[in-house]
Amino acid sequence: MFFSVVSGQDSTQDGNASVKKEQPPKIVRVGSGVYRVEDILLDKNRNQVSFPAVVNQVHGLVEYGIVHENGKTHESLFRTKIRPIHLNFVLLLSKLKPAKGFIENLWAEKPKSMDLRPHTVAIEVSWDFNGSNGIASLGSLALNEKDDQPIGPNSFVFTGSKFLGGDFQAESTGSILAVYADDTSMINSSDYDSNNDDVWYANKKALPALETPVLITLKLPNNDMKPKLLPRP
Repeated sequence: MFFSVVSGQDSTQDGNASVKKEQPPKIVRVGSGVYRVEDILLDKNRNQVSFPAVVNQVHGLVEYGIVHENGKTHESLFRTKIRPIHLNFVLLLSKLKPAKGFIENLWAEKPKSMDLRPHTVAIEVSWDFNGSNGIASLGSLALNEKDDQPIGPNSFVFTGSKFLGGDFQAESTGSILAVYADDTSMINSSDYDSNNDDVWYANKKALPALETPVLITLKLPNNDMKPKLLPRP
């Protein structure tokens, strides 16, 4: 079943053997090593995944970097129309594996050291709108009010969300990237204050204007994929 494929987990976990059926999304080959699933582009040559979004919040506290438009938009920097389950499908198609036990370890009384490098994604936000052009790391767009420092580099970890009763939780909640740890979110921050829900705020000076269309690009770890690089134009 589709949910078994996109989760990378046993679809009958939690003792529930009935799983909602859903047809897998259509994969369109648009070039050598480049594939499109709905509005999500997987470029195996550059080892990256990209999709459109919109600036959703430019000031105030934030708990999320990216959510679906039906998710917690009052707490997120960006919102997108792409479905979380389709993004999960693409990330697993790219051979990116979720970091098992990350959330449980983060909330543990004595967290253990984890090698998160195989699961870490670098995330860029770019825009070209009304004469305004820019590019920034997503981490630089949220600051910690304790010291006005951004989310640290290499902090975003693919955690893969989870299934409960046959429902893919990121699809149900709309949570794609969490700044404040969320076990239903597909991507979480490993920054030292990611377990604190009232310290991160939008970096208004670095963000484009509200409602600006942007392109989110996830640069994937190599994970021994060794993609063939194509010459850039």
